[in-house]
Amino acid sequence: MRALLLNLLGVVLCAVMVCHAAPPAGNGIKVASKGVTDITTAFGKTQVSVKITTHEVDVGMPSDPRPEKILSNCTYSQFPCSPVDHLDISINGNPLFVARSVYADLADVGVVSLRQQKKGLFVLTMAGGDASESYTVEITFDINLVRQRTFMSNEVKQVTQRTTYFEPPAMDK
Repeated sequence: MRALLLNLLGVVLCAVMVCHAAPPAGNGIKVASKGVTDITTAFGKTQVSVKITTHEVDVGMPSDPRPEKILSNCTYSQFPCSPVDHLDISINGNPLFVARSVYADLADVGVVSLRQQKKGLFVLTMAGGDASESYTVEITFDINLVRQRTFMSNEVKQVTQRTTYFEPPAMDK
């Protein structure tokens, strides 16, 4: 009986240690592999809404060999693959122009989060892929436009691409 209680205590302690060591869930929202994922957050009196539209692409089975030449944005970390088709961002109901270059090369996005970097400046973080194909994209925007896109490789833990977007010059008529 004593041995049983000690074993049970050991199991409970191990379970507590494993649960305590697990990373926190964070404020990320899981992105649907097809359809629209809608994230709306209020930062004081400012309401930010993001809609991510995806669809599924059959890329075979996980047991299939990886193609020598990949002809899509698929990371081959999810089966089926899930490319991002469209990204809508609006602030207080006013849509921002989001260039296709901000999202067109993204696939297999798993989690997305939204935060305020400073008053009036927001960051949408999208984490996708897995293992060597794992990446994080940060899209920085304000009430007027998308300002910057930063693409980071999670394997090498460094920025591999940074694109800055500028407001178009006013056109005289």
